[in-house]
Amino acid sequence: MTASIAGPDWDLTPYFSALGADDYQVFRDDLLSDLDGLQRRVADLPAVADSVSGWAEFLSDLEAVMARYRHLSSFLGCWTAADATDALGQREEAALAKIGAAVEQVEVRVAAAFKGAEDDAFEALLATPSLEAVRYALTRMRQAAAYTMAAPLESLSADLAVDGLGAWGRLYDRISGNLKVSLEVPGEPAREEPASMVRSLLEDPEPRVRDAAFAGSAAAWRSVAEPVAACLNAIAGTRLTLYEKRGVSHFLDPALFDAGIRRETLDAMWRAVRSRQHIARRFLRHKAGLLGKRRLGFQDRMAPLPRDDAARIPWDEAKAQVTTAFAASYPALREFAEHAFGNRWVDYQPRAGKRPGGFCSSSSVLGQSRIFMTYHGAAGDVQTLAHELGHAFHSWLMRDMRHWQRRYPMTLAETASTFAEKLVTDAALEVPGLSSRDRAAMLDQRLQDAEAFLLDIPMRFDFEHELYTRRASGELTVSDLQEMMLSAQRSNFGDALDEDQLDPWFWASKLHFYITGISFYNFPYTFGYLFSMGLFARAKEEGRGFLPRYEALLRETGSAPAETVAWDALGVDLEDEGFWHSSIDMVEGDLDDLLAMTELVDDTTLG
Repeated sequence: MTASIAGPDWDLTPYFSALGADDYQVFRDDLLSDLDGLQRRVADLPAVADSVSGWAEFLSDLEAVMARYRHLSSFLGCWTAADATDALGQREEAALAKIGAAVEQVEVRVAAAFKGAEDDAFEALLATPSLEAVRYALTRMRQAAAYTMAAPLESLSADLAVDGLGAWGRLYDRISGNLKVSLEVPGEPAREEPASMVRSLLEDPEPRVRDAAFAGSAAAWRSVAEPVAACLNAIAGTRLTLYEKRGVSHFLDPALFDAGIRRETLDAMWRAVRSRQHIARRFLRHKAGLLGKRRLGFQDRMAPLPRDDAARIPWDEAKAQVTTAFAASYPALREFAEHAFGNRWVDYQPRAGKRPGGFCSSSSVLGQSRIFMTYHGAAGDVQTLAHELGHAFHSWLMRDMRHWQRRYPMTLAETASTFAEKLVTDAALEVPGLSSRDRAAMLDQRLQDAEAFLLDIPMRFDFEHELYTRRASGELTVSDLQEMMLSAQRSNFGDALDEDQLDPWFWASKLHFYITGISFYNFPYTFGYLFSMGLFARAKEEGRGFLPRYEALLRETGSAPAETVAWDALGVDLEDEGFWHSSIDMVEGDLDDLLAMTELVDDTTLG
């Protein structure tokens, strides 16, 4: 597959006929007008205790406006991801930041009112029939309001974010979207590829391709290291300054709040993970032997084991694999996937200018989602497709719910995606007549995921924790960031990787560190993976009778803390380290299967 496709595969016309078209302009202008009206109304509202009905009406109108803002944001995010070079898209994305600032200024007024409201007045507001369904969302707003500056300062912060925090994030997006990697594979003509292609190249079975992609990526990110480091310093520094002014005692607290979990839950999960990292390290050491290497390099972690049929998987075959796997145990998920494919909800083909990474973006106005990925035909790409379809299915199940009910945290956002991905890998392992080589390759693919969640994600968490710890004392240099990243890699991967082939540029290439709307975009992945593994084990045990409870859980994700959702669905305590160990036990089972399976395969065929 080559990066020669002219335009996106997905259909965005249900959002708007085109960026800048009449329907787009009318929608945006109406949104701005309604936002202006909300700003005037909220300024004139009395205290909550003096006008419960007035506040209830205002909040319902605010929710509707926020849904429309998210609709516009989803469209522009999709448009600019598909073509990071589109000048109009860049301008509109910058303009969107100003709309977001206006939304935030309204929220500032709401927060001030909630912060000053007496408990009985606030409870009376929550009891209003029109707001009962969004009680949890409003309660979280009040909790967040406890850590705010005075309203004028919060309004100023919202205004400055447009050309401050948000601008740094947009700059990184443009740098990464336009970055080219020089690929010099021995025996092949040198060529340039978009940075978005590097991940797929690291899944290539040829070590020379992986090595060339790794070296080319390092050189590309080295060439933009200074501006990228400036972006990271500015984003972290701005956050720390605001945390201090808002009375936030620890930089991790906002991330925990956004994740909808308590610190005790995170600590229990990390204790279990760090005590069992030896499982993932053993997998990497064993895989190195299977590939004929003493130790893997950072670039070899996603290398596939040889298969009897190692050909690239065509897109239509990938869709068939996913829908067949879903059909075997979850027909409703299969029907949804066919609906998404039939309505062109996925942009999958490689293209110059396409941003790296993948995501699922949803609109509560439409009750639809769009999936962004770059498909190259690798087995891992099929899993990515299943993963993103799981996200879209989660939103689909909530399409009849109110906008504020649909805002679930990242910790629970990964539940449906990981569940769907595991359905596909389990189905692939159960194909009749599967050869030992192919079974080993599939187990390897699944253990790659486990390695990511048990080693790679903790590595990212440790780096980001150190970033905020040290950034509090001043700006960090490129060398500082490299040293911190290498330290985090050594701490988590141990002796499982070649010390001379670690990745000091990972801090620059990983988009997650540059997302301005949320910090610590890492630990929720491990949480979601292990939580979903627990759900999947229960589903295997109970069969299809578990699926209604599973769907009820997904619908509850925006209406209760993660601890409550887990207790309601599984009857488990997330602050109990034992729950997390039970999920990691499933990973160890996969490793045992791989070790046993590869004993049956001639090692000379794997090197």
